[in-house]
Amino acid sequence: MRRTPAAVAGRLLAVLLTLAVAGCGQAPVRVTPDDFTLRGAPRGHLTILEKYADPAYTPYFKSAVRAYERRNPGVTIELQAVGDQPYKDRIAVLAASREMPDVYFSWPGRYARKFADGKLAADLSGVLENTAWGRSFDRDALGAFTFGGRRYGVPLNVDAKVFAYNTEIFANAGIDRPPRTFPELLADCDRIAGAGFTPLALGNQYGWPAGHLITQFNAMEVPADVLARDYDGHGDEDAFTHPGYRRAFDDLRQLKAHCVRSGGTSMSHESAQARLLHGKAAMQYLETLEFSYLSTKGGAPAEFTRHWDFFPMPAPPGGAGSARAIAGGADGLLVSNSSPNKALAVDFLKFLTGREQARAAVRDMGWLSAVKGTSDAATLKGLPEAQRTLAGRRMSLWLDTRADDKIVNPYLSAAESVLSGRATASDAVEQVRQGAHNARRFRVRD
Repeated sequence: MRRTPAAVAGRLLAVLLTLAVAGCGQAPVRVTPDDFTLRGAPRGHLTILEKYADPAYTPYFKSAVRAYERRNPGVTIELQAVGDQPYKDRIAVLAASREMPDVYFSWPGRYARKFADGKLAADLSGVLENTAWGRSFDRDALGAFTFGGRRYGVPLNVDAKVFAYNTEIFANAGIDRPPRTFPELLADCDRIAGAGFTPLALGNQYGWPAGHLITQFNAMEVPADVLARDYDGHGDEDAFTHPGYRRAFDDLRQLKAHCVRSGGTSMSHESAQARLLHGKAAMQYLETLEFSYLSTKGGAPAEFTRHWDFFPMPAPPGGAGSARAIAGGADGLLVSNSSPNKALAVDFLKFLTGREQARAAVRDMGWLSAVKGTSDAATLKGLPEAQRTLAGRRMSLWLDTRADDKIVNPYLSAAESVLSGRATASDAVEQVRQGAHNARRFRVRD
């Protein structure tokens, strides 16, 4: 689960920007040949650094490594797993010293692009573009690690934001199906509130839940090509001037007004989830990776587990974006550009993302795989349905990993101001535009 925005990884991003700038006075990045062809049986040693240190995940990755070693006796693998923030700190040090692991984790979008731009990630286009392996992945998940038409990473999972809801509370409010449009969602919130329940538990204490909501609304209100231009910081004075940006902030304002009780956004995401699980709120906007927390094994009350379902964000009418967009992302693994064992690293990644291992990941960890045709392995409630839901939608990457670094913080701040009532939608857009202006000034000065 993403507990903190990628924007906090400023140290790493600064390091990688430095690496990409010629004449910085540091030793050049070592680049080994892009030879991904194994000659003979796999042999050698791999170092792998990832961030799945949670006890729910570590057994799977250890088991996968041991299985590959048993299949290939000439291979040894050193697997290191650390948490989110320790990973960011560790990879920043390794990037600065140019001592990258053979295989390493990355979040999608601009976070991964820094490694590609810094020449620290190998170009895997030759083994992913128009190949059976490349076609085995979800298109949007693979696209999250594609920059300038080149493939730099292998996606592991797919994650998206949906509304989990208590079907009994909906029934008590006289609602017999989930909303199909955004106005229906707002009307349902009014009916739930009238029945004496909190419609939506929204814990925005750390800012990123609002960022997920504005990611979703922007994708539905603004054309994809305009979003790409503005998020990348390529717009000039007309950046963030499309009327869809104001509409998106107004969608956020309306969601707060109809669905969240006064002062209800200052709690943590975990506290908001507890309100859902214990029948104090009808809904929570959460990630599909969090479905495991809605099970008895994950700590949910048995009564709740029998009476929950989910639905994606229904589209506001008249949006200029995609009504089928869904906020989400994909975690992935990159291969070091300086690895002397690129062919071995790719062979291991093919094993890890093969159908058998991908199905085990779905079964054992309760997440959605980026590998097609694995949803039938799911034993966790909601996962097969979520996989089918995502198949008909277009992923819009989390704003905090997709947008230009200097736009993210103003955007999250503007969203919080709208939620708290301190800013109108127009005020919020102006705050974002000022952030974009400052980003342009930085690039010109740099």
